[in-house]
Amino acid sequence: MALVNVEFNQQLDDIARSYVKLVLAVGLHDPNYVDAYYGPESWREEYQQQPLATLNLDVRNLLTCLDGLKLEGLEIEQRREFLIKQLASVEYYIKHLLGDRGSFALESQGLYDSQADHYSPESFQPVLDDIAKLLPGEGSLTQRFEAYRGQFIVPHHCIPQVFASAVEKARELTSAYIELPENESFSIEFVNDKVWSAYNWYQGGYQSLIQLNQDQPLYLERCMELASHEGYPGHHVFNLLQERELVRKKQWLEYAIYPLYSPISFLSEGSANYGLSLIMSDKDLIEFERDELMPLAGIKGDIEHYHRVLACYKKLAHLDNSVCRQLTDGDISPVEAESLLVRYGLYSQSRAEQRVCFYQANRAYVINYNHGEDSVAQWVEKGGVTQSERWKRFEALLTRPLMASQFT
Repeated sequence: MALVNVEFNQQLDDIARSYVKLVLAVGLHDPNYVDAYYGPESWREEYQQQPLATLNLDVRNLLTCLDGLKLEGLEIEQRREFLIKQLASVEYYIKHLLGDRGSFALESQGLYDSQADHYSPESFQPVLDDIAKLLPGEGSLTQRFEAYRGQFIVPHHCIPQVFASAVEKARELTSAYIELPENESFSIEFVNDKVWSAYNWYQGGYQSLIQLNQDQPLYLERCMELASHEGYPGHHVFNLLQERELVRKKQWLEYAIYPLYSPISFLSEGSANYGLSLIMSDKDLIEFERDELMPLAGIKGDIEHYHRVLACYKKLAHLDNSVCRQLTDGDISPVEAESLLVRYGLYSQSRAEQRVCFYQANRAYVINYNHGEDSVAQWVEKGGVTQSERWKRFEALLTRPLMASQFT
């Protein structure tokens, strides 16, 4: 049996190498497609830009090879299933680049192996009513919400120190449960003119570059959200665990590349969004913000009341999918999408404009945040009664990634 497994793994190794090179080749047609790569540098230079139709044939050939493999052993079958799902998404994205753009629902399934539930914008009105009770006063609820949040904006000159403190706390709490490499770290860069609020660029070698977009105000709660999402136990940890456990230890090179518009993003974004609730209870988070971050930022305010408002506000997360779906499917215009975000999502006009730009650039990708978080939370907490058990399931999920359809 051991010799058979070695043979199967060798066959999968050959397909994995072809898959990695294929993703690199598709990345020549879209510079945003390859989010991270830490395989052999020589592979980057092997491909000149090839016609997308030719690359599509390469995908078909690899999928045919995988279909023809009769494997034994759960681990090997899981590896095969990962390659099939990822290659199917490559095939879908090539067709997308060729101009065959499907609906939001088809794209969600074709790229991310899942579809999120549909909600109408009007279905969020009860949440808005709850927020309105917490924020009585004159003017529209959006105006009152923005004015109220204004007292919790981190001053520009305080951001580096406040964010660094949040990152250090997130790292401390994560390292208590996950063994991190001694040489892991990341650098922080401040940027402008982006459609996202923050981004982790994993560099390989357990190093990341985290960029923070300064186009919009940084609210106090976003410090720990971004520190956990982009850093610990989010994207930075997700990538370094895969590099250490799968690429270096197992030599599974298919994990040495991360195509952004693919099923792996469902777990990547979902686990990153879930990370904060794993490292901190609501009580611990409020205490840390009150005792550490607020003094650093020079912020004064009722942090407990603020988090009651934010708890309601988070229930609006799935509005993202609703508005983006209507925009992607051509049911509403960008201006109408902005209006829906302002009315039902309590966005400022400038934030709404930025978010619509994100929808237009990334389309169905938005399901990975809220729908992904819900799926990760259910999977981790289903078998994790204690904090230690939840961490074990979380780490196991990151080191043996599941596709969305496997979250059962």
